[in-house]
Amino acid sequence: MRRPSGLVGLLAAVLLAAGCSTLPTSGEVHSRPDVDAGGPGQAPYFVPPGPTKGDDRAGVVRGFLLAMQANPPSIVVARQFLSERAHWQPDQGTVIYNTSTVEPTADSVVARLGDAHRLGPSGVWEPGDGATTTSVEFRLTQEDGEWRIDNPPDELAVPATYFPSLFVPFTLYFFDRTGTVLVPRRVYVPRGEQTATNLVRGLLAGPGSALDDVAVSAFPPRTTLDLAVTVDDSGLAEVPLGPRSLRMTRVEMTRVIAELSRTLRQVPGINRLRLTVDGSPLTLPDGQTDTSVNSGSELDPVIANSHDVVGIVGRRVVLDDDGTIGPIGGPFGTQGFSLRSVALDIERHRVAAVAGNGRRLYLAADQGSTSATKVRTAVTGTNLLRPVFDRFGRLWTIDRTPSGAVVHVYSGGRDRVLPVTGVSGRGISAFTVTRDGARFVATLAGGTAPTVLVGNVVRSAGGSVQRVSGISAVTVPGVDLGPALDVAQDSATTVAVLVQSASRSGRVISVELDGSPGVPGSDPDVVPGLMVGLLGSPDPNDPLRVVTKDPGQPDRPGKLLELTDAGQWVPSASNFLAAAYPQ
Repeated sequence: MRRPSGLVGLLAAVLLAAGCSTLPTSGEVHSRPDVDAGGPGQAPYFVPPGPTKGDDRAGVVRGFLLAMQANPPSIVVARQFLSERAHWQPDQGTVIYNTSTVEPTADSVVARLGDAHRLGPSGVWEPGDGATTTSVEFRLTQEDGEWRIDNPPDELAVPATYFPSLFVPFTLYFFDRTGTVLVPRRVYVPRGEQTATNLVRGLLAGPGSALDDVAVSAFPPRTTLDLAVTVDDSGLAEVPLGPRSLRMTRVEMTRVIAELSRTLRQVPGINRLRLTVDGSPLTLPDGQTDTSVNSGSELDPVIANSHDVVGIVGRRVVLDDDGTIGPIGGPFGTQGFSLRSVALDIERHRVAAVAGNGRRLYLAADQGSTSATKVRTAVTGTNLLRPVFDRFGRLWTIDRTPSGAVVHVYSGGRDRVLPVTGVSGRGISAFTVTRDGARFVATLAGGTAPTVLVGNVVRSAGGSVQRVSGISAVTVPGVDLGPALDVAQDSATTVAVLVQSASRSGRVISVELDGSPGVPGSDPDVVPGLMVGLLGSPDPNDPLRVVTKDPGQPDRPGKLLELTDAGQWVPSASNFLAAAYPQ
């Protein structure tokens, strides 16, 4: 287990079903699978009953809804509730609901699906303002004296309780608009042998409307998948593409291979891939006909350049290298600075730190001269939040002014105020920018239900920040969680949120950026002490950490705690005022 995911424990009642699913549409119904597709949380095999002679209209609709819960996934039985002339394309989307009622009317039957969300055709959780009630009107006709549904909606409808047993979260990887990094996108596909096929279809469909201003598919337009992806005993995945793929340039093919490699390496048993057209392998840019799925690490959005921790101890900035703590290079490594938060751009050898009074954001090198004259003021403000470097070298912070949040981006020696609709002017407690540079994440201050705000960082081809668009709110469900104190990315598609209730009970909860349930996991232990800050990284080699203080001595430096695989918080260092992972 990499690190426990608390959100899923709270969202265990939410089920996703991928509309891109390859579901059996004909053939014999078996009560046993041909292969064991077991996994954590998998439900018992279920063959739903077909229509019963003499069913009334409401009974037929209830039977149809039940039939879509077949495990392994299948629509064979569900089709038996339809009229001969009914046209049904369930691959156009999926409704996921928690409650259902079925009520007959004079000329139809209405199914009301409560607390419902929707999954798009490619398995993407569609954006929205939260769960709603979806009403579906069914018209029925009689065939041989039995009622049958005449107008089935072109989507599946699945109860929330079936999510962890029938469908599995995966991640698609698309190029960002600069062409220098892959942007992850969470999708959900059904358990079974068609996982690789569904993932490739998702790549061909593109990143979807929620990400189309920050990400793009590497595949040329109108590229198709012929038949299914096959995997041989050696782990070679063969991806059969349509003839349009023969026109790909070397650059296009290199990018296609990068997206496929990073996406398909998640599928157990796949270690290499090959592209084919009409059964013949395509020659790759390196002259070979197949390649490892572990290539292209320089494009990976989760790999960290360093696993050290940068922090503030005493009145200087230090590096914690696996327990060995020493001063950082440059002026911040010397004594004499009053600081409260810090960030490290390890690639460009820059340290950013907020003054103890929160009014200045300083910038200096982490090498060379230690003179204080080498420290410049990048941003001035009222109450500056912890700074964040993005992968393109831009330095971000938020000033919590009396009139609300003001977002600052510092680049090229210039401080720029960036208006962000949905964030600017509001009470913000913390923020971060994801390692791919594509997502801006902030948490609302106050309240008892933590709220995460997520938007896209739209950039020029050179990486300059143009705007932050499409801010959406993700509410972290739970009882008496308390406000969000800090936020940090903790996987390719999730952020960890640090909360502390009125009873001073601290918790860290993992939240999918799109608001979907994500990967099932267990809640970590309650964090002991008074919460100060959170350290997170998408790299699986970097554990979650928190900085805490003794409630009885809040003015003294705190401890650095590390989350173990068992979900326990153990001390890893002491005397830290603040800490962060390098960007």
